[in-house]
Amino acid sequence: MDIVKIFQDGGPVMYPLLAGALAAIAVIFERFIVLHRVPKSKAAEKQLNDVEKILTESGLEGCAKKVAKGKGVLNYIFARLLKRYDMLVMEKRELQQRRKAGGSTVAAQDPVTQYLMNQNMLSEFRDELLITIDDASRGYMTRFMSALNTVASMSTLMGLLGTITGMIGAFNSIATSGTGDPRVVAGGISEALITTATGLIIAIPATLFYRYLGAKADAQRAAIEVYAISFSNTLLTMLDKE
Repeated sequence: MDIVKIFQDGGPVMYPLLAGALAAIAVIFERFIVLHRVPKSKAAEKQLNDVEKILTESGLEGCAKKVAKGKGVLNYIFARLLKRYDMLVMEKRELQQRRKAGGSTVAAQDPVTQYLMNQNMLSEFRDELLITIDDASRGYMTRFMSALNTVASMSTLMGLLGTITGMIGAFNSIATSGTGDPRVVAGGISEALITTATGLIIAIPATLFYRYLGAKADAQRAAIEVYAISFSNTLLTMLDKE
């Protein structure tokens, strides 16, 4: 089987199909490597303990430098959490300064009101950090998956486009030369069948890998987010010190 000749007989649509196939292969290999490197429970727990130890000893700045140098999903989530926490603390300070500037001192003198305000702020901080965890883990674990899904969808459509252009060519040949010689329409029909088959050959594995890798990423996200939530709780305990 001459692959080059088949490719040439498929017409111009074969070029975007080839580009889509290469993109799908690249994404599949990249996702397999990333998901394989997700730490297991013992390694994740050790990484969490190490980062929390640095947070206690060196503070937010030292911890941020540590996770910035590291690689992997946990370091990525920890870095996002530290950045978001720092922004929330800055917003808290600005709010307190505005209240002081406005002369709002009743809340600070009333212990019950102060407690309720602190609890409300703590709840808001926790919700923001949980959203950050979800966004960070989803972005890291499912990166480029939309491209794989796009290739799976577009390959079928591109194959159909090749079928249509091939049949148009075949009918044009019939209109020009008649139906006496089957070779006249063979080129157009060949183009139509090759592009259809190529589109399906690309789309079917791409769809299967998209489903498999997506399910695997979701399962690993659920396992890894436990350690991210634990780290966010450690950050929340530092809130009163800020």
